[in-house]
Amino acid sequence: MGPPSPAAVPEEIVEEVLIRVPPDDPATLLRAALVCKRWCRIVAGASFRRRFHELHPRPPMLGFLQEHESGAEFVPTSSFRPPRAVADGWRVVDARHGHVLLLDLASCSATEAKFLVWDPVVTDGLRRLPALEFQPDSWSAAVLCAVAGCDHLDCRRGGPFLVVVVDTDVRGVTRTCAHVYSSELGAWSESISVLHTGDGFMRLQPALVGNALYFNYVLNTRIMEYHLGRRQLSEAIGLPSAFCGGHVVLMEAEDGELGFVTIQDSKLYTCSREVGPDGYARWALRRIIKLDKLLPVSDCTLSVSPYVNFIIPPPYVVAVVDGADIIFMLTDDGMFSFHLKSSRIKKIGNFMSSIPYMSFCTPALNLVFMGDEGPSGDA
Repeated sequence: MGPPSPAAVPEEIVEEVLIRVPPDDPATLLRAALVCKRWCRIVAGASFRRRFHELHPRPPMLGFLQEHESGAEFVPTSSFRPPRAVADGWRVVDARHGHVLLLDLASCSATEAKFLVWDPVVTDGLRRLPALEFQPDSWSAAVLCAVAGCDHLDCRRGGPFLVVVVDTDVRGVTRTCAHVYSSELGAWSESISVLHTGDGFMRLQPALVGNALYFNYVLNTRIMEYHLGRRQLSEAIGLPSAFCGGHVVLMEAEDGELGFVTIQDSKLYTCSREVGPDGYARWALRRIIKLDKLLPVSDCTLSVSPYVNFIIPPPYVVAVVDGADIIFMLTDDGMFSFHLKSSRIKKIGNFMSSIPYMSFCTPALNLVFMGDEGPSGDA
């Protein structure tokens, strides 16, 4: 007597098994959906999607984007393979909420920049933005979901998004401007500006914490805040003096507050904001991890990061994987991923830049709409 057909397995058992597929293994869900139309309907159903996200509350890291001489490349860390993996002539600026922000290097000039927003999961998920006219000395940018009320755990494919570009001009008076593109309006907003005392921005990913984006200066003495709700730009927060002048990467801390991670003297430090008994917010040290026995310690051979406009010695932090307690750090021996809680370390390549891509990917969802042309097998 052979094994039962897929149609003979009760739907509740099929669902119980499939919701336990790791979210960074979308290929397994696709294969399951191709077994028969009935399984396809289960994977594509609202009940499955809800329970899958309840069991896996945060989007997985599907891969990361690295840069090479000719452009950008998607490097998978999961079973997901994007329809397009190489983007020649583009520079990766940011990735968030399933979107990737790219700069079209071939079309840029001294007076304008041309950006693209890419959804690697979708075959036709590339959208060109109108040119942004600006002449910055330094700039940084972010892309984020603009769906009202979205918890950003599984942002809607093809949904509205915002691009926020913050640039600094130090000719004459030091002034920082913010420009916002809305996909719903299809246009850039009028810029807003503020005078400040900083020295430009790193070309690192800004941090999204609550309803605000945070950008850090090259010399890391102050942090600039752009509040999305109020559409207000302000020089909001100073960094601890012990870390000023170093390579600091901003992040959302475990408690949901603004935090940062940095490496000094072969030690990794994490800090976050907390409100003291006096009602004032201040920085609190959260972790100190000694790296000298975990990483190959550099001999301070200088290395130039493509996201930073000054020379710094490795090791240093390049990026943070939100919600996963993982950071990317560059050493003289290449790029490594490092898990903050377990101290697990893994070499991921010989390149200098890395931006993680986080998103759920359930490719079987579209199959249910094929009707009789869908997967073969029992209905």
